[in-house]
Amino acid sequence: MSLAPDYYLNSVLDIPYERLWQQNIRGLIYDLDNTLAHFDRSNTVDGIQEMLVRLQKMGFAICLLTNNTNGRLRLFSHLQLNGIANALKPMTRGVRQAMQLMGTTQAQTAIIGDQLFSDVWAGKNAGITTILVKPLTEKDFFFVKFKRLFERWLLKRYGIHEA
Repeated sequence: MSLAPDYYLNSVLDIPYERLWQQNIRGLIYDLDNTLAHFDRSNTVDGIQEMLVRLQKMGFAICLLTNNTNGRLRLFSHLQLNGIANALKPMTRGVRQAMQLMGTTQAQTAIIGDQLFSDVWAGKNAGITTILVKPLTEKDFFFVKFKRLFERWLLKRYGIHEA
């Protein structure tokens, strides 16, 4: 199985959501840390909250999916989104739960995250569209920084070069 993402973009703000809608994607599963918010902060980066509201108005169902704790997820309860903590990505249990919460099928769902070996791999295992974005910051947990070395190598092997 290839871990090449279906899309690779700089930020969640750069994703062509209208194109996803035209492709019958109706559910968006977002990773939290370093995708929507810096891993060590309790608020989203500028423009994210407005984007999420706009996407819901377009008709997208949205669910947060994090390997982090319930406590971390609760810090983002102001977004008023479904969320699943302790997801154990790249395993698919959390992805399947998110699809059930959103009422979407595999063909209607995309996962969006900053890590190849958790977010994209979980999406590939679940048979859904995968979107990799650059992490919001270089600051991260030690083991994630270590994984990123391998991610960069693998992305280059797939012919995906960071801008």
